[in-house]
Amino acid sequence: MTSKHPTVPRRTFVSGAAAVAALSALGPAIAFADPVSDAQSALDSANAAAADKQAQAESALSSLNAMQDSLDQASDEYQDALDAQQDAQNKMDEAQRQIDESTAKIEELQGKISTRVRGAYRTGGSTFLDVLTGSSSFEEFATGLDLLDKMSQEDAQLVASVKDERATQQAAYDEYQAQKEVADQKAAEAEQKKNEAEALVAQYQQTYDSLSAEVQQLIEQKRQAQEDLNAAQAQARLEEQQRQAAAAAAAAAAQEQAAQQQRSSNSSSGSASGSSGSSSGSSGSSSGSGSSSGSSGSYSGGDAVSRAYSCLGRPYVWGAVGPDGYDCSGLVSYCITGRHSRIGTASSFYSLPAVSNPRPGDIVACSSHHCAIYIGNGQMIEAPHTGAVVRVSAIRGTKIVRM
Repeated sequence: MTSKHPTVPRRTFVSGAAAVAALSALGPAIAFADPVSDAQSALDSANAAAADKQAQAESALSSLNAMQDSLDQASDEYQDALDAQQDAQNKMDEAQRQIDESTAKIEELQGKISTRVRGAYRTGGSTFLDVLTGSSSFEEFATGLDLLDKMSQEDAQLVASVKDERATQQAAYDEYQAQKEVADQKAAEAEQKKNEAEALVAQYQQTYDSLSAEVQQLIEQKRQAQEDLNAAQAQARLEEQQRQAAAAAAAAAAQEQAAQQQRSSNSSSGSASGSSGSSSGSSGSSSGSGSSSGSSGSYSGGDAVSRAYSCLGRPYVWGAVGPDGYDCSGLVSYCITGRHSRIGTASSFYSLPAVSNPRPGDIVACSSHHCAIYIGNGQMIEAPHTGAVVRVSAIRGTKIVRM
């Protein structure tokens, strides 16, 4: 029996074989897509780009922070130079006052000498020979000789006084010149610091502006994250302080309760008069306690805190003490005094001793080149850095000081 096989037309077979041959020839040039591999590749690229941006942000932030530290230090040095210049100017003014006083005295003494000379010229001055030949008696001779001696002494004293005043005047003039050199030198130093700071501010701004928007955003995120961390740490410290205070209060209450129970036990076992005395003593003790409580202080530093809040949103301006802008010590100076004049620098505030009981209105010494106003609850108001505004931040200082 003959089996039958399906037949494929020759044309169809040839076409199919050609297609297979074509696919085989393309080989790996055509492959099926792998979604997982593509997604992993995209993720790796994104991570690499993010890491690169993060590295750029960290590098830029480090550079900006270093420049800001230099600006803060320059602000202190600039203010120190201005203070030294003012001190030299004050000494110049004092020297000038001494010069004026000496000049007036010299003119007065020279006037007296001139009067003596003119008088002697008009009347013909008496000489030792005139006294010897013109005296009719020894008494007259002695009197005239004594008079001449006194006149000579007065003249000599006038001349000596003029010499002394001229020496005083010359010393004052030398001091004036020396202090003028100091003042000029300090003024030049202050101008140099100011120019360096202005160049650094421009560099800071240029560096920040040259960064991409993504890097700028990362920098601000890092700053915000650091501030959030500082705030969380400050809150943790505050809660720990509150916990310790509550524990201390509970211990004190338990101790007082035990003492009260002991007093009650002693009162019940004593006589009526003893009980009365005990009651009286207890009343006196209570009165004394109330008096002690009433003597506690009420300082709050409210004025400084109110001024600090009024400055929120004002721009950080290097070397400024308001009212349109502030640097860190300029803000603190205004908050403490209410005047737009500097009373110290971050380094001078940092040199003050720390207080153990910080109160609103105290100064947060963040470092020797940064400071702020403490407002309570682990927070402060500061003029932070170039490009920022006066704002509320978590305290990050190593100590709090009080003026």
